[in-house]
Amino acid sequence: MLTAPTRKAAAVIGGTHGLGHQLALRGSSAGLHTIVYGRSVNSIADSGGLDTRALDLTDPDSVRTANIAMPTPAYVFWVAGAHLKKALVETDEAELTALTRLLFTGPVSFLRRLLTADHGPVHLVTIASSSSWKRRERETLYCALKAAQAAFTRNLVPELLAAHPSSRVTLVNPGGLAVPDFHTGLDIDYGHMMDPGEVADIIWRLARQQAGPFEEVQILRSAEPGREGVPEVSFGPRPPQSPQPGEPAHRP
Repeated sequence: MLTAPTRKAAAVIGGTHGLGHQLALRGSSAGLHTIVYGRSVNSIADSGGLDTRALDLTDPDSVRTANIAMPTPAYVFWVAGAHLKKALVETDEAELTALTRLLFTGPVSFLRRLLTADHGPVHLVTIASSSSWKRRERETLYCALKAAQAAFTRNLVPELLAAHPSSRVTLVNPGGLAVPDFHTGLDIDYGHMMDPGEVADIIWRLARQQAGPFEEVQILRSAEPGREGVPEVSFGPRPPQSPQPGEPAHRP
């Protein structure tokens, strides 16, 4: 079995707040040169030794010009995201374009730049969502983009391995996280959501322990009374839920 090289850096695409910022802080604490990419890097009060770099994934010019220099080999975390709970017919053209660029086409273009520069073996950690396979109401665009993110990550694995056999890919589908500015305008009980710091610890542990080239992980919040919001980890993909409540995911 090939042994993954010791990583020297961690680049977090979308590391200015929430889960991304927690992942970045833990990378820096572990002694990695940790780069935070985001639109609001100047708002980080205490960078904690982080290498902050402006990147607006909704702006093609920013994606083309952002600094991609980094020590190698590196972890690359694809975390950037925003939520949209709105029926498709209520979504205007600007919202559609901005969310698509932020969640998918912007990160894909930026990853293409990183990989074209050939930084050597990478360990890509994609933070998709359980929304990539769950049935949701009034979240058509968001769920579709998260499903595209997951499918892209799975299909990128052979290309990464062909370039560098010691590369690794981890696809993480988390459930609801207690990040209020992610669910803007929604009335949510964050006491029953997962703590982003706790989930960041789980993701780092899984990434460091991963031996094989690819692993898909579900991190979902417990619904057990008295354990609401406690992360529960399982491995492997989940079949898409039927759009009709009560229908099985797949018919025999």
